[in-house]
Amino acid sequence: MNNTDPTVAFRRLRMCRLLLCLLALPTMVLAGGKQYPIEGIVTALGTSRETSGGGGNTPVSAQVHRTYTVKTPSRVFVLECPYDMEAISVFVSKECSGKKKIAVNDAIRFRVEKNYAYVLTDPGKDQKLRVVSEAVNDAGNTVPTTSPQP
Repeated sequence: MNNTDPTVAFRRLRMCRLLLCLLALPTMVLAGGKQYPIEGIVTALGTSRETSGGGGNTPVSAQVHRTYTVKTPSRVFVLECPYDMEAISVFVSKECSGKKKIAVNDAIRFRVEKNYAYVLTDPGKDQKLRVVSEAVNDAGNTVPTTSPQP
């Protein structure tokens, strides 16, 4: 078999192209899933307290989390940041955000998957927050309550 034969070269080229497509396919499929179709306005900041322990020899510990009330045209979400606001930490933020903390009247984009909201904080980065509550945004309905900002 001659290596300079054009048919052999085309076969190799086709095999390389097929291999490249097979390697790129999972990347293209997974990259297409990050869309943030929901846009809302942050209407309130609050806190939630989570206690654990207290059974037997286990001491009671409490964690305070930041909550964000977000109004969309059709829904009202209360989202909870996973970070403990009262923890002594050097490397972890105490609130969810990108370069700028999320504040009242900020417009945010997010997507909801199961019980979590993924907020687009910086270009290409998202923050995972827990959905505490979700309600219909009607003119007659009230916004879910959160505790006042400390």
